[in-house]
Amino acid sequence: MILDFDDTCWTHDCDEWKRGLIELLVLLANRQQHALLAVPDLMLGWCGSFLHLHTEYFKTRLASAQVRANALRIRIAPNGGSQVVGAPPWSLTARAAFAIVNQPLRLVLENDQSDRLFVESTVPAFSTWCSNGWIEPVMGGGSHMKNKIDAASVLPVDRWRTFYLFDSDRLHPTELDANWVPPGGEACMGHVFERACVAMPARRWHQLERRSIENYLPPSLLATRNAATSAALFDASVGSMMYFYNFKAGLAGDGVHPPAPRPTVRASRSQGFWTALPAASLAALERGFGKAVAEEFNNVPANQAWPASVIVEMSNLSDALQDAI
Repeated sequence: MILDFDDTCWTHDCDEWKRGLIELLVLLANRQQHALLAVPDLMLGWCGSFLHLHTEYFKTRLASAQVRANALRIRIAPNGGSQVVGAPPWSLTARAAFAIVNQPLRLVLENDQSDRLFVESTVPAFSTWCSNGWIEPVMGGGSHMKNKIDAASVLPVDRWRTFYLFDSDRLHPTELDANWVPPGGEACMGHVFERACVAMPARRWHQLERRSIENYLPPSLLATRNAATSAALFDASVGSMMYFYNFKAGLAGDGVHPPAPRPTVRASRSQGFWTALPAASLAALERGFGKAVAEEFNNVPANQAWPASVIVEMSNLSDALQDAI
């Protein structure tokens, strides 16, 4: 966030205001992720009188402020509001701003265990942000995430202090097209969440480009889990379709091979790609890597050499999280 202090903050002669401002500034000393903007001479002169031990600290903080274009901006002023109303930028009193600054960014994950392992493996600074108390990963509850998105979208603070990360759940590259809709009533929760996030700020959610977090696991780890499936999946004949393979349950889980009578619509979503592969490949890809394959994120090396496409996507996610915190 960006905390922009109005010049009147330092001249308003009211004991209640001064107490609230002192409380906010002391809190900000422990919330270093936020950028502080103020006229240095005015702020530092006030700190010299009422918060002497923090004067040098805030001198450095003001000089090093890095303002992110997509960060939430709050104007602090004695005549600011006591609660948030409408869209930002908001003008608030120090006490009203305290409540917002004091809460970490809520990162809503479909699964707060496996998804967190994925983010920790692919976003280098994420663990530090969590340990600093800047981000609080919480459980989205799978399909229940839509209800959480809908509820947050009508609450001004929650709209800007919550971030959603979810799978695309797409089974073919063309399903990433903007106007795609699930065929025949087929469930695609990634599409449901994407549509719900239209009501959220554009930089407060990220839909994975690949089917799920498992589709980002390094081949070396998958080979130790199931060498035959890994070899077939990363063969040149599969190519980028490996990003849309069912890592947990394989082709059988999508009703592709062996053909299943119930999920016929789901099987059709791969547009015949898998069934065109050689019989040996179909057999190797039939069962996937198992329900617990996401546990392999525990084994990702700290110096993992991610492909360029993953680096680009995770850099975008990292930037969006920095904007949000």
